[in-house]
Amino acid sequence: MMSQPPLELPFQIATLVKKYIAGEITPDEQAALDEWINLSERNKALWAEILQGQASEWASTPLRSYDMEAVIDTIHHKINKNKKRHFFIYGAVAAAVLMIIAVGLQYLKVLTPPATEMEMVVIGNEVPPGTSKARLVMANGSTIGLDKDGDSSFTEGKDVQVQQQQGVLSFQARHNAKEQPSYNTLITPKGGEYKLVLNDGTVVWLNAASAIRFPNRFSGKQRAVELTGEAYFEVTHDPQRPFIVNANGTAIQVLGTEFDVKAYKAAITYTTLVNGAVRVAPTGSKGQVLQPGQMARSGNGGLSITNADVEQVIAWKNKQIILRDADLRDIMEELARWYNVDVMYAGDFKAATGLTVEISRDVPLKKILEMIMLTKSARFKIDGDVVTVLPFR
Repeated sequence: MMSQPPLELPFQIATLVKKYIAGEITPDEQAALDEWINLSERNKALWAEILQGQASEWASTPLRSYDMEAVIDTIHHKINKNKKRHFFIYGAVAAAVLMIIAVGLQYLKVLTPPATEMEMVVIGNEVPPGTSKARLVMANGSTIGLDKDGDSSFTEGKDVQVQQQQGVLSFQARHNAKEQPSYNTLITPKGGEYKLVLNDGTVVWLNAASAIRFPNRFSGKQRAVELTGEAYFEVTHDPQRPFIVNANGTAIQVLGTEFDVKAYKAAITYTTLVNGAVRVAPTGSKGQVLQPGQMARSGNGGLSITNADVEQVIAWKNKQIILRDADLRDIMEELARWYNVDVMYAGDFKAATGLTVEISRDVPLKKILEMIMLTKSARFKIDGDVVTVLPFR
């Protein structure tokens, strides 16, 4: 079985291919590319695919197996459909990885990029992805640090059992509980996420740089929580007690459903319904009911509803980053939260648009920036926890 290619090699090959297609390849670079092409008959066949104008489809085809024939069939199918094409960014640049796999890697030497190529490399330290971490602020003001390794359990008051286990915080109340509920706040930092199970069984996934205020047990005729940041809710069905999420002056009311609420920006809330039904009501209005697949934008007294790209909206909950037709500034904003970095823009930088990123959340930041750089949208410099975005030259 072939070993997995080193991460550096696909970027070098991909850069040569990209320069060839753009007509910007130098004689030395062409010689290196020719060397790769002539290593095997399969490489020659793959190169023929590129010369036939199918290079963009290689870049937009995810690597799902080592079956090259199946991948080629997929590419042909996409071409025949003649849909609008985008440049997709994957975990190791799909175009390059597919080509590398066609070669016995033990026979392929690592190409040393010329000086002009070295200028494209992201400069600076590596930044790891975020992890399961948060802090719980109790009603009495005490704070408990949480992570995926520190399992523990304790009792809050006389009626509520609190348990932390493998990155999940859960609350369970006695059936005959008599004490008044107390309110706690779960806070995730930049570079953190956490899973919360409320005492009614509702599951909440809390994204980075977010906070949720909730009672340790629900009582009365409704179940209400307060959110800043972003969370995905899987609400336990209880028609007698509606579940309400309050975020930026908007109330999202449900009986039992799955939905995402994004409220990072002050006074603006995005609610995306996955299953069931929710009513989104900005302060002072009756609101509107969403259908599955719809997104509501509420705030500043207004409410608008559009169809949503649900896969993109909830990607973070599924350990992915998916941003389609996005502005580079939006991409960097997402990366800043998950990788716990600050982003600065230098020079005469102009944000690129129409970029699509589809990648695992577990990939180190430097690799994502290297792949974005292949689109010639920008260059990057990492200095500690600061990422500077520079114009591509």
